[in-house]
Amino acid sequence: MVYSAMQFVHGAVYKEKKALLHGLKTFLLAVILLAPRLIYQKVRIDGSDYAGLIKTSIKATGIINDSSASYDEQLEKLQIEALAERLSENGYRIYYLTGSSDGESGNEFQMLSAVKATSSDSDASDIILISTYIDSSDADAIFYDTAKIAILESVAKRLSVMNASTEIRFLISRDPGQGRNTAEEYMSNLSSEDKQRILFELSLDLENSDEYPGFKAATVNGKATPLSDALISSIKKMTGQKVELKRSTDTEYVVYHINGIPSVLLTQHLTKESSAKKSSLVPDAEQLSDTAAIIGNMLTNAVSKNSTAFIDSIRSMDMREPGSGSFVRKAYPESLSMMKISEELGVRLTETGMKDPDGADIYSGNLYLLTFDTPSEVYFHINDKGLNRITVNTKGLSRSKEELTQILKNLFGEPEVKDSVRIWTDEEYGSRYHIAEADLSDTFDNIVSDGYSLYITAID
Repeated sequence: MVYSAMQFVHGAVYKEKKALLHGLKTFLLAVILLAPRLIYQKVRIDGSDYAGLIKTSIKATGIINDSSASYDEQLEKLQIEALAERLSENGYRIYYLTGSSDGESGNEFQMLSAVKATSSDSDASDIILISTYIDSSDADAIFYDTAKIAILESVAKRLSVMNASTEIRFLISRDPGQGRNTAEEYMSNLSSEDKQRILFELSLDLENSDEYPGFKAATVNGKATPLSDALISSIKKMTGQKVELKRSTDTEYVVYHINGIPSVLLTQHLTKESSAKKSSLVPDAEQLSDTAAIIGNMLTNAVSKNSTAFIDSIRSMDMREPGSGSFVRKAYPESLSMMKISEELGVRLTETGMKDPDGADIYSGNLYLLTFDTPSEVYFHINDKGLNRITVNTKGLSRSKEELTQILKNLFGEPEVKDSVRIWTDEEYGSRYHIAEADLSDTFDNIVSDGYSLYITAID
């Protein structure tokens, strides 16, 4: 452009037609080369496109927070109802789900489901779930609740004008159990047809960080999927941050995973220092706008006309992946509840109708173990004291007894030998791995053992 201008000036001053033509050609070439970049900058969506919507949401939420005398369930209800009204004005269908958790606490929970129908309003379209939870128990919780509401509300409003062939459901629950109780109730109320329609679920969570104002992407078993790849790509595109996939069984997304739905968790590490000085309950809109852009970019890619490849990659996933947990450097579950054991390991448990010689009920499932790249079929022995043992189906393993022995030696050193059983102890995570000769006279051992048995127990 500068060179073109110089040519024009030279041609005008010295009356040189050749210089004028050369300047014109240079100008046209520059326009052709720069046009794609200028157009991209014009249409590109980033965090700044969500900042205004986030500020509006924070203001609306703040009015309710400031008028409340305490941080309790009543405040949560007011926030949910106000959010429902605002999203309804943007064309969302509003549904509520209420219930109470089991156990001594008997905590009440509630879910708001704001549904963006497809342009054709088809009952056969794919469904995408975007979820988060709120828990207004104190001032810190109010800060995060305000932020979560602002992020999801801004994304929902921006997508409200989009013509989409995929139904999007924004799920916001008030649930002291990180949304798990509500998610379980929600899944139990869905028809089998609706469950089949769900393409994927994305959960949003926020954490405090004094040093790391960035993002984390996680799956329940720590294994990469086309969905987690899409999230990591969106984080990189919207913020420039490179993230490594983590393993996490926090929040409600573990429930969707257990129910066979591809799920991923986006966590933002927030710093409170940049929040508005006048109130500790007001998050910084600039921090939240990047999060909204990440989610919005993923959803836009998933529901656009050119999303066939992405949707096909989700649909073609190994069906063992959603519902498969992991026991890779993982603490042995201490919970007595079968559901909590399932959530801790991130595994779907299936009744077998069998009992072991000690009377424990046996459930089947799939776990990523040791250094294996694929999930292994395992059996969970659960009695009234919790998870007693995890038995691996060695018939289904692609490893021999000798290979397994070497893997365990590499991880934990030389074994202890007790009554012909080799035992490796994982002191850090409280587990013991056993390799023993199978008792082929025992019905269960005969079913799951290829001449030897591999099982895991807790350290006494």
